[in-house]
Amino acid sequence: MGRTMGRVATLLLLAALGCASGSASRAGGLFGAPSQSTTVRIVVQNRNFQDARLFTHRLGGRAILGMVGAKVDREFVLDWDIPEPLYIEIDMLTGPRCFTDELIVDPGDVLELQIAPEFSRTMGCRPR
Repeated sequence: MGRTMGRVATLLLLAALGCASGSASRAGGLFGAPSQSTTVRIVVQNRNFQDARLFTHRLGGRAILGMVGAKVDREFVLDWDIPEPLYIEIDMLTGPRCFTDELIVDPGDVLELQIAPEFSRTMGCRPR
């Protein structure tokens, strides 16, 4: 009996790790029914010494995403029902601003944005 309990615990641990992987796959939910995500996660790492205000730009217009303090990591979750284009505006509170490249984002996606210590070197971010 102890051996069977060990296998069950191992399977549950593997299942939990699979769910927490951040994958955008539509893995089967309870009883094999497909689970559809209706959100997008945006993970921001601000390596700069300045606070940043972030805005999303999508088909519905411009909206405030939130603030990320200097040298702070923060995660945001957006309601997201259908694939659509998105880009992010990064506005440094005491300095310049830039816009990320636009990309098509699907429900369930996890986006990572890193603000460089030297703001002008932030990858994929251009002034407009």
